[in-house]
Amino acid sequence: MNELLSEWKITEGHLDVAPEEVGLSSHQLNKLDNHFLNLIAQQKIQAASFLVAREGKIAAWKSMGRLHGSTDQGELQPNSLRKMSSITKAFTSVAIMKLIEDGKLYIDLPVASILAEFDNPVHKDITLFHLLTHTSGILPVTGYYNEPYPREWWGASGMDHWIRKVLQGPLVCQPGDAYNYSTVGFALLGEIISRVSGKQYEDYITENIIEPLQMTRTFFDVPEHLHSEVCSVDRMDIERLSRENDGSPMPPRSDSGLYSTLFDMWKLGQMLLNGGTFEGQRILGRKSVDLLTRRHLFNVPAYHWGGKIKDKGHALGLDLAIHHLSYESVGTYQLEGSGRTGFFVDPVEKLVVVFMVPSIYSWIPESVLGTKQIIWSSLV
Repeated sequence: MNELLSEWKITEGHLDVAPEEVGLSSHQLNKLDNHFLNLIAQQKIQAASFLVAREGKIAAWKSMGRLHGSTDQGELQPNSLRKMSSITKAFTSVAIMKLIEDGKLYIDLPVASILAEFDNPVHKDITLFHLLTHTSGILPVTGYYNEPYPREWWGASGMDHWIRKVLQGPLVCQPGDAYNYSTVGFALLGEIISRVSGKQYEDYITENIIEPLQMTRTFFDVPEHLHSEVCSVDRMDIERLSRENDGSPMPPRSDSGLYSTLFDMWKLGQMLLNGGTFEGQRILGRKSVDLLTRRHLFNVPAYHWGGKIKDKGHALGLDLAIHHLSYESVGTYQLEGSGRTGFFVDPVEKLVVVFMVPSIYSWIPESVLGTKQIIWSSLV
């Protein structure tokens, strides 16, 4: 292990407190260094970074490993950028709650009242609640059923009439009957946000969440001078940064479009943990945060990439820890992004955890489950 420690520099971000000052064990948290270095040495992950905050104070913040996997250049820094992928859904869910606070939406609102394409016998009963909880029955993410030949809904003619395209064919279940993870469901929520607010989805998120929280390194379009600071695992990651919209119709980037950093994501988590405020800026009311983050699904099944879950607990757009076997407290709300990133808020322990474990592999259990176990067992 000494060879591993000498090969990779471990860089520490600015801390507010020592772990012990907020009831965490530094000895236990330091196990993360060797944990990640081992995974890097085994080439399971390319790099790793993590931020742990308790009671509103950052107590651990480190990074190690390669910044760019395809070129084998650079070192991941504590404040490096990374595509958040599905963690973007947290911003979409917060935006829906803001519009509910404005009296412009309500949870059981039929989607057909905003999107005319839903005004038909198949889709007329689908509500905002169904989209937020992945229970609409609309096209699950490709590969969700481990199907060998996933259907690419956008087809040969690009994104023209994209709403009609995602609604083609039958529903996979009746609304409310089962959880089926649907990224296009969140694209539809982004379209609803645009129509109701009168702003492009990306502009609404920037003006109402990103800017008030002073998330200065959070973008839908990363400025060119910061491209070199974005963690990438392959050429596709790099090419995606420079890809420009040619003006053709595109769904809102409300399912997976944001880039951010550990520090900025901590601000979002801390805002939710604070009941909707952060450093004097109120993003949501306390009751809105409560509605957003509490459990809404009970005894709802989910196939879940072969997991065949019988009881998929879920909040509104946020996954939820519901089992007493998990290290996180029951009620911890969380999201993970492909690539892979993790965002966790434990309201019982007043803990916010964000980490990046970039890899060319879609799922390395030790990099997520093992990491959570080390962090949560540091509580004293």
